[in-house]
Amino acid sequence: MDTGILAPWRDLSIVWLGLLTMIFVAVPGVAFYYAVRGMRALNAWLRPQLLNAQMWAMHIQHGTARVSNRIAAVPIALHSTSARISTTTRGVMDFLLNK
Repeated sequence: MDTGILAPWRDLSIVWLGLLTMIFVAVPGVAFYYAVRGMRALNAWLRPQLLNAQMWAMHIQHGTARVSNRIAAVPIALHSTSARISTTTRGVMDFLLNK
């Protein structure tokens, strides 16, 4: 068989396969481009909201820590005061009884 007769069809099929390859590569490439672009826009929009939420969480944390420290200070102060009074009383009694 003469190859000269099929040469234009061979060249046409090579061009056709090249076009199909470019389409199959371009579609996911364009989709990936817009996906990355959308994620960047989402991150730019979301960052201030997350910083605001972080600020409020820190305010709540500091307020909770302050209130819990005040609540815990009451029994600690009562216990330390009773220990101080009992130690002072014991010292005075030992002094008065000459022990």
